[in-house]
Amino acid sequence: MLGKRFLVIACLTLSLLACGDTPKKEWELTAQGAYTITLSQDGKFAVVGSILHGGSLWRLKDGERLFNWNHSKGQMSEIVAAAISPNNSHAITAEKKRMVMWDIKTGRPQGFWEARGGALDVALSKDGRYALVGQENYNAVFIETASGSIVAKLAHNGDVNTVAISNNGRIGATGSEDGHVRIWDLLNEKELHSFKIGDDVSKVAISGDGRLVFGALYYGEATIWDVKTGKPISQVGFPRITLTSARFSKDKKYLLTGDTVRRAMLWDVKSGKELKTWSARPPSFQPPSGLIIGDVTFGNKPTTAAYAAFSNGKVMYWSE
Repeated sequence: MLGKRFLVIACLTLSLLACGDTPKKEWELTAQGAYTITLSQDGKFAVVGSILHGGSLWRLKDGERLFNWNHSKGQMSEIVAAAISPNNSHAITAEKKRMVMWDIKTGRPQGFWEARGGALDVALSKDGRYALVGQENYNAVFIETASGSIVAKLAHNGDVNTVAISNNGRIGATGSEDGHVRIWDLLNEKELHSFKIGDDVSKVAISGDGRLVFGALYYGEATIWDVKTGKPISQVGFPRITLTSARFSKDKKYLLTGDTVRRAMLWDVKSGKELKTWSARPPSFQPPSGLIIGDVTFGNKPTTAAYAAFSNGKVMYWSE
């Protein structure tokens, strides 16, 4: 999720260095910037919520726009959040008050739901059976997508900025402006752990098997926890830098993050050690020159290849 909040940060973030790493491949999916831009786990697809052109699904292999995904005929929807299921079967797009589930193969809608609480972020289980939605009304909702029924409501004391869900849909993580990261047994609507990490949570992520959770602060560092024990494993990030995206590798050895200063960074999960950084060149030397990473995912070799999707509508791929 990027959202308008990160677009504001982008306008305030100035580049200190002109250097950057030349990507092996680069795609421009929208020239006017994006409210949200989301990558599939394998880097094959991207969902874009363009500022001027609404929602769309792209295939990165050949840079082809496959479908336009707007919620009302003849209108460009303001897509503020999106997610792709880990098996690439489904995607979900969210406006503030409406969400749509899509079949990736056919491009056809599979379900429509109201988001009465004001959607901020969405996540899908592996097969798209379950969705987790963070909202402005201090709640996240856990939805069974076939019926559209709400299975659980997960409470915070502030906007739920960010959500993540395990592949099987059983374990979820939520992060709020109340400064808490909460880990949930979703099917039983039970809170497993709650961590007060600061004033406002920018991003949560969860490993596919639900055993590791990541939570980051706006303008602050991030923590990785063991879900079973509730104990921290390591810390990553830097003071005064916001991590805006994160993804665990399949083997849980590595974490890939994106931030507000154009960088995709690879971390060792166990030690919290920074292993590698890929940096994009700034789009301009004049303000606003900020460039925020809205999503990241691993390439075919987790330690040497990475995708990053940016707030200006570009996707870059680095590989050694």
